[in-house]
Amino acid sequence: MILARENISKYKIQDYLGRGFLCNCGREHSVDIEKVVIENGAIAKIPEILIFFNFKKIFMVADENTYNVAGAGIEKILRNGDFELYKLVYIREGNLVPDEKAIGEFIINLPETTDVILAVGSGVISDLCKFMSYKLKIPYIMVATAPSMDGYASTAAPLTINGLKTTLSATVPKAIIGDIDILKNAPMDMIRAGFGDVIGKYSAINDWKLGRLINDEYYCEFVSDMVMYSVKKCVETADRLQKRDDSAIRNLMECLLLTGIAMSYTGNSRPASGSEHHLSHFIEMVYMFDGKESPPHGIKVGFNTIAVNYIREKISELNPDFSEVTKKASEFDKNKWLEDVKRLFRVSAAEVIDLNEREGINSYDKRMKRVKRIIDRWNEIVEILAEVPSYNEIRDILRKIGAPVTLKELGVDRETVLNGLVYAKEIRNRYTVLQLAWDLGVLGDLAEEMGQKFYV
Repeated sequence: MILARENISKYKIQDYLGRGFLCNCGREHSVDIEKVVIENGAIAKIPEILIFFNFKKIFMVADENTYNVAGAGIEKILRNGDFELYKLVYIREGNLVPDEKAIGEFIINLPETTDVILAVGSGVISDLCKFMSYKLKIPYIMVATAPSMDGYASTAAPLTINGLKTTLSATVPKAIIGDIDILKNAPMDMIRAGFGDVIGKYSAINDWKLGRLINDEYYCEFVSDMVMYSVKKCVETADRLQKRDDSAIRNLMECLLLTGIAMSYTGNSRPASGSEHHLSHFIEMVYMFDGKESPPHGIKVGFNTIAVNYIREKISELNPDFSEVTKKASEFDKNKWLEDVKRLFRVSAAEVIDLNEREGINSYDKRMKRVKRIIDRWNEIVEILAEVPSYNEIRDILRKIGAPVTLKELGVDRETVLNGLVYAKEIRNRYTVLQLAWDLGVLGDLAEEMGQKFYV
């Protein structure tokens, strides 16, 4: 089968697996995942999947919660079969962080003769196992315990290194198993987190289009359409998620997996992550510095999509004047920027400063080159910004599943979010609507406006 944009609505996940195809974008897309099983009672199929790959010596990795909801049952199934099973169950007082300590524990407990890593969990377990699989060249199989994030099928592992959220290279699993009976009974906040991650794709794809238009960045229409069709399908059944409806959970899980496959196709997280994710990473970083836990990542992503789409609407109302934008660019105070970065990013400030110096992100010359493109193609930019649902529409969609739509409901302090709106763009060298607002000289003003009118 030749994959084509016009047939995206007809494809199932299996159609994307185990194949490579030359896309109209000029690249060959492929993903190394060989099997995906999303159905009721799926964990019963783990032994036959292991036999299919000829895996006998299993290293199962879970945390306390995921072991209780799925790992213990899987262990019982495998102990009754012809398998050698070893396990690592992470124990933490708070949330497990995918940091140097967790990596060290993994290495210490890993048997030398391991055939396959069996990851049982969601975000953090997935990130740790995919990274270790990549570094140690040991294949892994993913057993998802919650439809909470889109990284199950991606080749990127966001780990916390030296206190900074850092995306590292990883590998995809040989197989992904999603047992709907387990997925639908995940904590509702994890289901909301997965849906929030899905809603964030409106923003991520939009930011990707801005990157193409302003920075001549690589962009793939097939991948973009593939993600957005899946998002649409998921949103259509959103009102059934709180009832833990099987088909709604399946649509959510499939959308999260397809987004991961999209990231594998492009070799980066562009189809899934933009300004809404950068703001979430900033909040997570600040809260970690202060020893506090922030809300689940995807819940913040969904909420942040309201915020960045508000910014999109405000930018669309502008009539930018080149001379005025140039004047604002010339007034950039690098010393104040350095002070703010050191104050906000703390132990991670040196890495942020190095990234910006190395890439010249805030340099006057590069900024003016972007500004000229922005002014020249303003009508196209406004058309792109108008492609996403309004911030009020995003808010209404999130209300359907009981997700937070105000700062009070989210439980994040106003100052951190406002700082994030201005400085989250420093975390990645990636063009987003936040960078667009900064290039136009209105980012600070919009953040202040949101503080007075939006975040009240």
